[in-house]
Amino acid sequence: MANLNVTYSDMTDAAGRLSSGKEDLVTKLTELQTLVNNLVGSGFVTDSASGAFQTSYDAFTQGTTLAVNGIDGMSQFLMAAADALGNIDTELGNAIRG
Repeated sequence: MANLNVTYSDMTDAAGRLSSGKEDLVTKLTELQTLVNNLVGSGFVTDSASGAFQTSYDAFTQGTTLAVNGIDGMSQFLMAAADALGNIDTELGNAIRG
């Protein structure tokens, strides 16, 4: 039989930290994309290599952004799980009291 040990505040705190961390990552990805855009616009301009680098970096940023946005789902899960477990605990307590 499985045991259950839940600290609701730990779960909601982690959810908030995940959301905050996600925003930090998105901000950093945007900063780095701007850096590369500026570089390819003036500091690394070639007939072929710079455009290929830009295309590759754009694809990297898009893929990474999609992955980072997945953190929202993880955060939402923790919030929903904490709420659901808290509600079930309350209902069970009320049921046993009659």
